[in-house]
Amino acid sequence: MALLVQHPKTVREYETVFILRSDVLDDEKNKVLDRMNSIIEKLDGTLLMREEWGKRKLAYRIEKNIYGIYYYMHYLGFNDMVAEIERNLRILEPVIKYMTVKLGDDVDVEKRKAETADEGSRAPKDNVDYSGVEIDEEDLDELADDE
Repeated sequence: MALLVQHPKTVREYETVFILRSDVLDDEKNKVLDRMNSIIEKLDGTLLMREEWGKRKLAYRIEKNIYGIYYYMHYLGFNDMVAEIERNLRILEPVIKYMTVKLGDDVDVEKRKAETADEGSRAPKDNVDYSGVEIDEEDLDELADDE
């Protein structure tokens, strides 16, 4: 009979960005955020930062949505936490897209808490100049046909 080997759990640093439908109600939005917080707490993680980046235009249409409400979460935890967070994001109806990135392995929790308190917002800046972008008439016709 084979014995199961217990590997030591390594605390890792992650960030997750997820997008909610732009027409989502406040109570649905709060349900999603509360569920994410409860998963992190239940699986012994640490939420370092959560930001609402606001309603932004999507790069491409997702499930007939042109706009979405962006959220950013920066947290410490174990790999099973990421799987559970992504499972929940996949089944929650207001969520249209999500992405998780591992930032580092074997993180000192107390040190990262102190460093995060000093960091500012991670929201992307809207200082892009789109004046030189050419819009193709065929693309505009396709958008008009879809609506």
